[in-house]
Amino acid sequence: MNGILAIIRIFAAILVLVILAALVFFLQKFREEFAEPAAAVAKPLEQIIQDNELVDFEPGQHEFNRGLEFLALQRIEEAREKLLFIQNLYPNSSHAPEARRILGEINLDEILSTENMANKKIHQVAPGEGYLRIANDYKCTLDCIMFLNNLTELGRLHAGDELIVMPLDFKLMVNLPKKRVELFHRDDEKKEHVFAKAYPIMNSNLGDLRSRAYQAKVTRKLGEFQGRTYPPTHSKFRHALKVLGFRLSNRYLQFRPEPAADAEDPGQGVFLKNSDMEEISMLIRVGNAVEVKVTES
Repeated sequence: MNGILAIIRIFAAILVLVILAALVFFLQKFREEFAEPAAAVAKPLEQIIQDNELVDFEPGQHEFNRGLEFLALQRIEEAREKLLFIQNLYPNSSHAPEARRILGEINLDEILSTENMANKKIHQVAPGEGYLRIANDYKCTLDCIMFLNNLTELGRLHAGDELIVMPLDFKLMVNLPKKRVELFHRDDEKKEHVFAKAYPIMNSNLGDLRSRAYQAKVTRKLGEFQGRTYPPTHSKFRHALKVLGFRLSNRYLQFRPEPAADAEDPGQGVFLKNSDMEEISMLIRVGNAVEVKVTES
């Protein structure tokens, strides 16, 4: 009987040892599994910053991506906010040129949209009135009247006809350091000119400019077609190459399309894409302001 009790005690002792060994094993595994997160939390702040600096992050990238998402969702104001953020805070980032281009398209679409009548009027044609008189009265251009009213040609007007018109209070800034021409429009609420759109300068020849900035006005507007020039009132102006003239330091300069490589010397001026000149010509009239920025302020 005593032998049996001894055997039972031995087995009981072995069972206790096995249980204790299993408990130690599970405690060790528990520590291993939960020790790593604790170490990560305890990582020095300097090391966390250094690790983050190794991440390939482009300034303005997040805002640019969000802006594109908002555009896809037609949330235009939120998209504009993100694109403006890039232009103001990260003007030299790789995303800035495309952000500026998209922002310009948004701005000009809103300015020209006939759904936005805040800066436009509806004119009722009086007996004997013509397009030129209406354009002059409202400080508009014939091309802009055609665009706003979906006209393919300047047909005959009748008394009582209605035309959408828009005063064109724009100015051009030739930003030579940034190699772009910037279009600004008058904001009546802010009582100042605000950015509308930018156009890349393809080439420029303005001579020797010494001052930081120059002020001028558009003094001439014409179209060149088959070796001849035409005023905006001529029917052939619609199909001609658009040219804007201005005087700077007693020199006559031009905004005009970039000439072909084998073309004759076009003279001094700022040369843009032909499509950009078409758009600028529609929005700019004789008398609009021109600023030439030679150096960064």
